[in-house]
Amino acid sequence: MNNNDTKKGTGGTLTEEKTGMPIFAKYGLIAAAIILVIAIGLVIYFNAAPKIVATVDGEKITEAEFLYYLDLQKQFMYESALYQDPSITEETFWATKIGGEEPVEVAKKMTLEGLKNIKVQYRKAKEANIKLTKDEIANIDSVLEIQVIQPMGGGNRIKANKAVKELYGFGIDDLKDIQVQASMVRKYQMDEIEKITDADIEDYYAKNTDAFKADTRYRYGTEEAVWAKHILITVGEDASQEEEDAALKKAEELIERLKDGEDFATLASENSEDGSRQWGGDYLFGKGKMVEEFEETAFALEPGQFTEEPVRTQFGYHIIKLEEKYGEGEPASLRCAKEYVEFGSEYIFEQRINELVDKADFKIENSVYSSIK
Repeated sequence: MNNNDTKKGTGGTLTEEKTGMPIFAKYGLIAAAIILVIAIGLVIYFNAAPKIVATVDGEKITEAEFLYYLDLQKQFMYESALYQDPSITEETFWATKIGGEEPVEVAKKMTLEGLKNIKVQYRKAKEANIKLTKDEIANIDSVLEIQVIQPMGGGNRIKANKAVKELYGFGIDDLKDIQVQASMVRKYQMDEIEKITDADIEDYYAKNTDAFKADTRYRYGTEEAVWAKHILITVGEDASQEEEDAALKKAEELIERLKDGEDFATLASENSEDGSRQWGGDYLFGKGKMVEEFEETAFALEPGQFTEEPVRTQFGYHIIKLEEKYGEGEPASLRCAKEYVEFGSEYIFEQRINELVDKADFKIENSVYSSIK
């Protein structure tokens, strides 16, 4: 395995998601923002001026909304950088260009793309006549009561509304509208995803096989690649002989359980000491991406076969199972797409929304957008 591997990724390059995409690309700025809006309730980044940054199919993106989501995007970008380099400071991060661009400009572009997506879904939610129940509205009111009216008005709504307007330039009703919109979008997502059938998934795969090809120039950088599962029992550099023996014994016991028919992914999730245990021990990688002993063993196995003896590397003892092997230009199987890449109803929903976003009538107010720093 790769020296830097602590989470599942492709080709040993680890990311927050199994697909190798950053979090916001899979779940979107959309999901993260909706969760935070609903859970937190307070949107403290709005200013008083009712300026419009852009419109998407007639739906307005206000400067207030944009500033809030921009702040979320900035937080995400810095925290991601901090995860990679714990020593980096905010000052250093925001002073370092990303691909030749100022980080703030990158954040603005990503925020705008995320809001385009949100607004398209909000429009579709209204077209689908999505409405919130009395209980859902009551929950929003409860959040506002606990997190706004009580602390800012001592329980008095009029007093709290005045305080909110003085501080942020908008009222409690504005907060409620934002949360209602976010809740409607999430409800629309859930309804649409539930409608997608297995037949829809299989049909999409059949029509888009190229998207699942193991293109080594893009995904692996080698001619061959494998999808393998593994279980790691770690052995520290300074481990005693007793600790070494204990790790080996545990690995051997797990192999016996596999021979008795136990599920590999389940054993990996319960026993592996590698970050990939979260996904049943999965790795998708090409040659030259893992430590030699691990790689050679994985490529030597046949699909469905697992090692009958533990494999020792600098990390400890591994048990490896080969799921599938791919040559250049060969598509990942539907099973791999579903299990590893998590291709399914959510993926298809995202593609459908992306198509709508691409076709949306989008107009940006450059004077407002460019003034935001």
